[in-house]
Amino acid sequence: MTTIEHLEGHALDREAGWSPSELRRVVVRLADGELVQVGTAPNRDSARVLARSVIAEIEAPQGTWPLVGDRLLRPESILWIDVVQAT
Repeated sequence: MTTIEHLEGHALDREAGWSPSELRRVVVRLADGELVQVGTAPNRDSARVLARSVIAEIEAPQGTWPLVGDRLLRPESILWIDVVQAT
């Protein structure tokens, strides 16, 4: 299991003291303009950790293309990673 698979599988705990207004999404923008959601996080700091783990996976894949969501993505097809506030 890659870091991305592990982190995106975590459920958010509403009892853990976070406010829904702090919820963030981490998305990958592909060269064709498509956005692929990697996962969600309860706050900006957690989302940044998730985004950094995606970057690490892209920069040093474990022998295969990184699994983002339900897709294996060719690393050169990824333009950037965004942390956006969930609405």
